[in-house]
Amino acid sequence: VWTVATHPFNGAHFATFPPDLIDPCVRASCPSGGSVLDPFVGSGTTGLVAVKHECDFIGIELNAEYAAMARRRIGAEAAQGKLGFA
Repeated sequence: VWTVATHPFNGAHFATFPPDLIDPCVRASCPSGGSVLDPFVGSGTTGLVAVKHECDFIGIELNAEYAAMARRRIGAEAAQGKLGFA
């Protein structure tokens, strides 16, 4: 059982995971430089965590609005230096 605090995201997606929930999964299953596949990208939380840990990220999303939201979210956090690179 993991205890993970919620993490708000002001986007329009209804099922946003807190990054702290995804973080141990990415660290346990993907070495730095490896690839993370998320077949249901939604708001892009898994992508954020993957690139934070210097992993490649491949995301699949059928909903064009969610795909665009994830791209903007990951790009915005990268531009602000929150992901460890600019």
